[in-house]
Amino acid sequence: MARYKGYKGATTKVYRKLYGYKNLLAWQAADDLAAFVHSLVSRFGPRYFRLADQMLSAASSVKANIAEGYCRNALGDYIRFCEFARGSLGELGSQMQDCERWGLVKGQELEEFLRLYGDATYFLETLLKGLWAKRKEGTWNRSMGVKEQAVDYVASDADVPFALPEDLVETHGSSYEPL
Repeated sequence: MARYKGYKGATTKVYRKLYGYKNLLAWQAADDLAAFVHSLVSRFGPRYFRLADQMLSAASSVKANIAEGYCRNALGDYIRFCEFARGSLGELGSQMQDCERWGLVKGQELEEFLRLYGDATYFLETLLKGLWAKRKEGTWNRSMGVKEQAVDYVASDADVPFALPEDLVETHGSSYEPL
C-alpha cells in the first residue's frame, strides 16, 4: 500500500478500522495537514480564537470531504465532495495568508505548512483528474458498496396468517397459543 511520504496517522487504532479512503494519498496528505494546523493554532492567543477555529474547521473539512465523497459510492458525488475539499483548502490558504501577514506564523512553521499544503493540493488535484477521466471514459467501477442478489421484496401472501413452528414457540405460562 502506498503511503504519503512519512504519513504519521497510520499508527492510530482508528486508522486500522477506516474504509479504503485511508489509502488515498490525498486523504493522507490532508490528514497530516490537519494535524499540523492543529498543532500550529493551539498556541494562538485568545485574540485569535475565531481564526484558529476557522482554520481547524477548514483543515478538517478537507479530509472529511474526501472521505465522504469516497464513501458515497457514486462518481458524481465523489467528484463533488473532492471539489468541496478543494474549496476548504482554498479557505485554509487564505487564512494562512492572514497568519503570515499578521506575524502569527513564520520561519520553519510557515515552510512546513506550505509543504503540507502544497502536497495536499497536488494529491487532491491528481485525484480529481483521475475521477474526471473515469467519468469521461465511463470506467468507474465501485466495489466498496454492499452487494446482494436481487430479491422480490413484495409479499404475495401478506393476507395469509403466519404461525411460528411449535419448536420455536416459548409460552412461559402465557395464554399464547400458536395458530
